[in-house]
Amino acid sequence: MIKWICSIISILAFIIYSFIYEPQNLEVSYFKRSYLNQSRHLKIAHITDLHKKGLGPIEKKVIDSLNKERPDIIFITGDLATSGGSVEKYQEVLSQINAPKGVFFVLGNWEYWEPIEKLEQILKNLNITLLKNQITSVDSNLKILGFDDIEGNPDRNLIKKVDLKTLNIALFHSPEFFDENFGNIQLSLAGHSHGGQIKLPFYGPIWTPRGTRKYAEGWFRNGNNELYVSRGIGTSILPIRFNCRPELTYFEITY
Repeated sequence: MIKWICSIISILAFIIYSFIYEPQNLEVSYFKRSYLNQSRHLKIAHITDLHKKGLGPIEKKVIDSLNKERPDIIFITGDLATSGGSVEKYQEVLSQINAPKGVFFVLGNWEYWEPIEKLEQILKNLNITLLKNQITSVDSNLKILGFDDIEGNPDRNLIKKVDLKTLNIALFHSPEFFDENFGNIQLSLAGHSHGGQIKLPFYGPIWTPRGTRKYAEGWFRNGNNELYVSRGIGTSILPIRFNCRPELTYFEITY
């Protein structure tokens, strides 16, 4: 009888922790990188996989952090959309996200699975730049490359249109895209994996979505090129996280 009670308590504790506590327990990560041997400074915030229907507790934590840290530029690497979401609720979240050098957005797989009506116009109205197989210059030393998701048609030729005389940052949703030849791109940012959402000690994630492959979370290197995969903010399929907290990431860049 005692064993049954202990088992029930353990199961209830796991459910409460994984469905209620950890999905709202934001982790803020900070990293520093130096490129080009120049003296310009840039503070980047990376948000991905919001997957939310409105401005809930975790979104408010993200907004509070952005207001505190005041990044120069914000990158959102896809999956704003979610099942049952609405344009009004997406706008409610996005309207709180701004930065002096701009907010840039690339599409994720959920923008194809659950298309947001007039997404491009919504982003434009909120001063958020959609980059779909496009390159934009933030200043003379910094170019941003935004790729379509692999559910769409990412333009691999975009990689060839920049050189190492500038700092080139690539934004894409699914991290397996990093298998491409990123020879002239120093830093890439992606999401999609959610870190697996459920990560067992000494084992790692029990499952990651198609498009992740070996890039579940954290730093990866391909030659001299680096990729950071964020665990993202929201959840997908099941509203659960275990040993895999939602993540907001900041990068202090010298270039």
